[in-house]
Amino acid sequence: MNHLLRNSILLGVASVFGTQAFANTACDGIGSLTIVSATDDGLYEETHGPENTIDGNFDPDSRWSNQGQGTPKSLLLDLGAEQTVKSLAIAWYKGDSRKSTFEVETSPDGARFETVRAEGQSGGGTRDLERYDIAPVQAQYLRINAKGNEANDWNSIVEVAAYGCGTPVDKPDQPVLTERQGAGLYGLDPEKTPGENFDLAGWYVTTPADDDGDGTSDSVYENELAAGWTDPRYFYTDPATGGMVFRVTPAGAKTSANTSYTRTELRGMLRRGDYAIQTRIEGGYPNKNNWVFSSAPLSAQAASAGVDGTLRATLSVNQVTRQGKAYQVGRVVIGQIHAKNDEPIRLYYRKLPQNKYGSIYFAHDPETGKEVWVDVIGGRGDRIANPEDGIALDEIFSYEIKVTGRPEGDRIIPMLHLKIIRDDGTEVVAEPFDMRDSGFSVEDEFMFFKAGAYTGNNTSPAPETDFDRVIFYALDYTHDAPPADGPPLTKTTAQRSPAPAAPASPGIVFDDSFADGGRDDGSDASDSNWWTTSNSSSIEVSQGRLGLVSGGSGRGIRTTFAPQMLTEGHTLKASFTFETPATTGHDRGAAFRVGLFDTLGRGALEGDLSASSKSPNATYDGLPGYLITYDVNTAEAANIEVRKHNDQALGRLLGGLDAWDMLGEGGASYRFAAGQTYTGTLAVAKRAEGVEITGTLMQDGEVLSTFSQIDPGSDIDTLGMLAFHVNSKTFGSSKSPGETDNGLDFTNVKLEVLAE
Repeated sequence: MNHLLRNSILLGVASVFGTQAFANTACDGIGSLTIVSATDDGLYEETHGPENTIDGNFDPDSRWSNQGQGTPKSLLLDLGAEQTVKSLAIAWYKGDSRKSTFEVETSPDGARFETVRAEGQSGGGTRDLERYDIAPVQAQYLRINAKGNEANDWNSIVEVAAYGCGTPVDKPDQPVLTERQGAGLYGLDPEKTPGENFDLAGWYVTTPADDDGDGTSDSVYENELAAGWTDPRYFYTDPATGGMVFRVTPAGAKTSANTSYTRTELRGMLRRGDYAIQTRIEGGYPNKNNWVFSSAPLSAQAASAGVDGTLRATLSVNQVTRQGKAYQVGRVVIGQIHAKNDEPIRLYYRKLPQNKYGSIYFAHDPETGKEVWVDVIGGRGDRIANPEDGIALDEIFSYEIKVTGRPEGDRIIPMLHLKIIRDDGTEVVAEPFDMRDSGFSVEDEFMFFKAGAYTGNNTSPAPETDFDRVIFYALDYTHDAPPADGPPLTKTTAQRSPAPAAPASPGIVFDDSFADGGRDDGSDASDSNWWTTSNSSSIEVSQGRLGLVSGGSGRGIRTTFAPQMLTEGHTLKASFTFETPATTGHDRGAAFRVGLFDTLGRGALEGDLSASSKSPNATYDGLPGYLITYDVNTAEAANIEVRKHNDQALGRLLGGLDAWDMLGEGGASYRFAAGQTYTGTLAVAKRAEGVEITGTLMQDGEVLSTFSQIDPGSDIDTLGMLAFHVNSKTFGSSKSPGETDNGLDFTNVKLEVLAE
């Protein structure tokens, strides 16, 4: 292209801000179109921002440069109005000595893009504008997806121009600038938390920690995670690169008894912090927190938050385990699609201690049929030779896991796709995997993505120091939108009581002193019924007392009562008097728990319902309610905490705190002594500004500690169940009924409605 053509183009692109570019409004010809802004992801090099591509300056230093580092980089051009676009011209940096790879997309609204120029290369013969004609298309936005050049993975453009016809558009007086992001790799900031560097509002994290002492691994949910939560043991920002570090040791707590291995791993949450939406619903049916295959029934698609999906990540594996049984050493799961029970894909990285490079392979664990293993790079064997095409520790690479639906006659076949992108830009693409016979295309099934470090080794003789460590530099997922409507699911879970309760009246609901020596709602008008929530050995009853047997095992009990609907100015107050045993524990944070719940009309709650981390019970899922917890003889000042149920489906009621959001904590410090009598209260009051929750601890009529917290705007107004739980090794030394030192003895539990 000669300089005469360049000069004629410059007259059209209006190099001076504020000048109007020519546009052929008749749309029967072609002219230069105004580009009002050029923006990117903010990861451009120093002063080489995207605005340089539309300033009319062909000096090579006035360019856009953004390094791909394994992923394409996009330059987004806004034409200011929808125009008829007929061609695009690009002046590539060093365009006369190397070819650059790119594709072009257009969009009428900035949301829906279509490819108008398939991936290809520039000519490599000019530094002037190189023109690329396209079929005329109506668009306001053009997107150049740049994928590096022949020499490296930098994407550099000096100037762009667009041609077509439409309506005149004024250039802004000042250029639109993209804020530059970060200082580490991929624009990540080593000084920021993972939640500040990454969009974690759609994830929660699980680690091998068991800081609450409930016997299962701890989890931190979306809002707290996105607000900046970190754990220097397992989940934190790499101080050198700004990457998100996942460290997992074979030692530590697991998510459940059905899991053999520990993890530091994110779980996709499509509800994005809206805790009114449950993590999952009873029976494994989809909801607005999870997604389904496009091969699933329309009823499932309409109930879900997304259809099909793509998980993309850029990462490096920095360490894997080196000791233990041969079939476990060196393997770690770095990405998953998890279904209700099984995994359409578990993506593994594995490096044997004697090898220089590691392998990539995946497992497909169907709902029906046998597990299938697929090698992608190298192999998964325990004694394989060094894979010459393998991936080294610390090597940065990317993966893309995708599910699509393939039409076949009148059926949709679910297909699993996996792509590995190496640090030099080369791609290793696995053969598409047909999942038609895997049992996932049914109504009572759902999916979620997982990413992080899920160890595959639980036999290391040095479980605290022999660990896996993975750093993520980019992570995101996308889904197709579900259909707007469809037939209803054949089974759904009630989210509120089926019929509203009558407004509560001031007075005693029950006042149980266990005078009849029974746990049922007997002939005594003051009685209530008492059920187990964890184990059949949780309760022992004698005349004048109800024992919660929890000395050597965390256990709970509860009672149900006629639902009480509170109106403004009314308070539901539970008072409970109890005796401590001969043994009291130390440093047991939040170990004594008391909760009030809405039963949602679930008849199954009228009976014993065992639940544990090994065998969760879905009847306890999603019950709206509040909880107070008492610290027991902690090293620091003991607190009363107030929490709100967040609808997580843990099936354990009070056995774990993952399903509870902290609202506040405080009160005067206190201690529990052995062989003493205490009275606690939990009061839930309806106020104009919300719900007020108050916890109190007293002895001999003296208030030892009290704490109140308002839950603003809360819609919880109906309560029908009171529950108690004590963690193991908190009160007593035995977990057997009939022994004296086996837990708390309640001598009175009273529930009443108070009016101001």
